[in-house]
Amino acid sequence: MDGRHPDVREYPDPLRIDDVREIASSLARPPLLGGGRALLLGGLAHATPEAQNALLRMIEEPPPDLYFVTEAETPQQVLPTLRSRLGMHPLPRLQADEIAPRLLAERPDASGEAANEAALAADGHIDRARDILEALLALDEALPEEDGREDWFVRAAAALDAKPQTWLVGLTGRLAVRWRATRDPRYLEAWRIADETRLLLARNANPRLAVEVLFAELAHLGVLRRGAGRGNKVP
Repeated sequence: MDGRHPDVREYPDPLRIDDVREIASSLARPPLLGGGRALLLGGLAHATPEAQNALLRMIEEPPPDLYFVTEAETPQQVLPTLRSRLGMHPLPRLQADEIAPRLLAERPDASGEAANEAALAADGHIDRARDILEALLALDEALPEEDGREDWFVRAAAALDAKPQTWLVGLTGRLAVRWRATRDPRYLEAWRIADETRLLLARNANPRLAVEVLFAELAHLGVLRRGAGRGNKVP
């Protein structure tokens, strides 16, 4: 549980090709304390096809004492050839009213409104709710209501230690909440586009280009507004 067992190794999300090469070099290593070893792989949803295909060759014929453990929000996020060789174990999704109190217990400095917003947008995933809450708090701090900036997304990303991925988590969360509140299909489509941009950035896409395309598409959908003395805003 504290991450120090010698027969358990955790790899980051997204899983990289260098991580897969390291796994390949350790396949023949026997367990030290127990009857097997476990490799906890970063979510395959964000891994490159190159990394997934390289992993496929190891999963086809793994050593009998080696277990690969990974996760994905949907099976479709994993390559079909890899998915066919994995045993799937669906986990129940939490309800928003179960998630929000946990968030507030962990982050007592957050408002109940922010916790509820993150819980609703997380679609039953507690870790995603935590990420969304952190992003919302950082987003509100970096983007005051009256900022008067035209390039507010780029400046906000810079204010968040140049991590546009963090900003996008907050944006997708807010779009999901707006969809649930209004059932306006524009927000559902905007959420899909923003989430795709988030995945592109996880795969090392050019942040500035990805952001420009994202805002052009959101503006085309009509989910951005511009007011006097303000930059673009998501209603």
